[in-house]
Amino acid sequence: METMILKFPHNEEREIKFGKPIVLLGANGSGKTRFSIRIEELNDPSFSQVNVKEVKYIHRISAQKLLSINDTISVFDNDSSQKNLFVGDPHQYATKMGYRFGSNPATHLIADYDKALSLLFSMANKELEDEHKKNRIATEKEAETPVYKPTVVERATDIWNELLPHRKIDLSGNGVHALYGAERYHGKEMSDGERVMLYMICQALVQRPKTLLIIDEPELHIHKAIVNKLWSVLEAERRDCAFMYITHDLSFAASRVDPDIIWIKNYNGRDWQYEMINSADFEELPEELLFEIMGSRTKIAFVEGEKSSLDYQLYQEIYREKGYHIIPCGGCQDVIRLVKAKRNYERLASIEVVGIIDRDFRPDAEIEALKRDGIYCLDVAEVENLFVVPEVLDIMEQQLGCDAGKADEAKAFIKDLYDAQKDKQIAEAISKEISFQLSLFEMDKSRRTAAEIKDLIDGKYTIENINKWCEEKCKVFEEASSTDEILRVFNYKNLSKSIGCKFGLSDKAFPQRVLNLIGNQKLDARSKLLDAIRKYVPELP
Repeated sequence: METMILKFPHNEEREIKFGKPIVLLGANGSGKTRFSIRIEELNDPSFSQVNVKEVKYIHRISAQKLLSINDTISVFDNDSSQKNLFVGDPHQYATKMGYRFGSNPATHLIADYDKALSLLFSMANKELEDEHKKNRIATEKEAETPVYKPTVVERATDIWNELLPHRKIDLSGNGVHALYGAERYHGKEMSDGERVMLYMICQALVQRPKTLLIIDEPELHIHKAIVNKLWSVLEAERRDCAFMYITHDLSFAASRVDPDIIWIKNYNGRDWQYEMINSADFEELPEELLFEIMGSRTKIAFVEGEKSSLDYQLYQEIYREKGYHIIPCGGCQDVIRLVKAKRNYERLASIEVVGIIDRDFRPDAEIEALKRDGIYCLDVAEVENLFVVPEVLDIMEQQLGCDAGKADEAKAFIKDLYDAQKDKQIAEAISKEISFQLSLFEMDKSRRTAAEIKDLIDGKYTIENINKWCEEKCKVFEEASSTDEILRVFNYKNLSKSIGCKFGLSDKAFPQRVLNLIGNQKLDARSKLLDAIRKYVPELP
C-alpha cells in the first residue's frame, strides 16, 4: 500500500496510506474544517503559490457549495480543465487561496459543479482520442486491437446506475440528463440528492493519482440508504487516493472500514489539540459509541433505552440545563458495562461520563456500589414511573382541564394495580436479591473439591440469611402505601400507558402529553413538571 507523508500542525509529519480512509471527529466548534484547511495549506504549494513544479495533490470539497448545473457545459483542454477545478481558474497565475476559495477558504461558497463536469468530459475525450490512436496504429501494423477500457464518463455512468438502478444517468454528448422510465430531463432538474451524488462521483473520478481528497459533510443531501455504499464504491474505484471525511453522521463514520481517526479535541482560534486514534485500541466500546463520545463537547450520560423511546426524550429535557449529552445504550447491563469500560481508557479521561439506570429490584448495597462507579439509580423502580409520580398527576389534572379528583383516581388506580401485583413483585425482588448475593460470592485461589465449594456456599447462603433477605423484601413491599413509595418499588412497564383513561385520554397518549408540555419552552407547566420529576432522578455531578 503506497503512502504519503503529510505535514500536520505542531510541526508534525504523519504517514497516510492510499486506499485507507481517514475520519476527522470532534465536537461542533472544535475546528475540524479549519484543521483540514491547515492540512491543505501546509501540504499543497498551489494553495498560495503559482507555477508550482512539485506538488502534493490535496483537493478539499467544501460543505459550502452550489449544486446547480448549467444548461450547457464548456469543455476545455485537459490541462486547463484540471487547473480550473483544482485551483479555481485556468490562468497561469492563479492560486487556490485567491481563486478557488475567494481568499476565504473556510466559508467561501464554491461553485465548481460545471468545472468538475468539464474535467470529466475533457478526460473522457482525451481517453477516446488516445484509444483511437492505439486502434489506428494497431490497424496500420495489422496488430491485435487493444482491449477497450471504459472511459471515465462510462465509469461514472456505471457507478450511478449501480446505486440508482431505477433512475438512469445519461452523460453522452458532454451533457447531463436523467432517465426515469420513458422520461428524459436535464440534470439541472434532478433532486438535491441526485445532483450531489453525481457531483461526488465526478469529483472522485477526476482526481489525479496519489491525491488526498478531503470531503466536508459527505452525507449532505444523500439518502442514508445510499450514502455508505456511494463512498465505499468511490473508495474502491480510487484505491490510489486517500479519502478524508469530516462528518457529523456517526453511523457513516463507523461504516468506513478500518479508518484512521483524527480526534480534534479543541481549537482556540489559533491552534488545535488533536490526537490520532485507532478504534481497535478501544475494543470494549462499540465504534459508533466511541465516535459519539469523541464528538461531544459536553458531559455525557449513558441511559437505558433507544433514541426513539420516550424516556430518552425525557432525560434530554431533565438534564439539558446541566449540560449533559444523553446517549441511550440499550439495557441496564449495557449502561453499567459501558460506563465501566469508558473509565478504563485513560485517553478518554477528559470526557466525563456517568450512567443512569432504573432502580428495578436492586438492594441498597448494590445501588451504593454502582454509585461509586459513576452509575446512578432513579428513585423510582423504572423510568416510565416518572410520568406518573404524584406531583405530575396533580399538574396534569390542571393542564388537561379535568374535573377535580381525577389525579386522586389515578393514584388509587396505581395502588389497586400494585396490590394485585404485590406477591409477584415480591417474588421477583427476592430473585434479584439472591442473584445479587450470588454475584458477591468469592473463593480464595486454593484448588477446592466440589464438596468444599458446596460447604462454602452453604456457609454463606444459610437458611437464616435467605430468610432474612426474604423478610426484608416483604417488609419493603408491604410498607409501601403512598403513591411515591409504591412507584419506588413497583416494576410495571405499562403503568404510564395505563393511566390515560383516568384523564380522558387514550392510554398511550398520557406520557406523550406529559412530554409535549415539557418540550414547550413557553409554558409554565414545563418548569413545574420538570421540578416535580427532578425529585425522583439522581443529581448528577
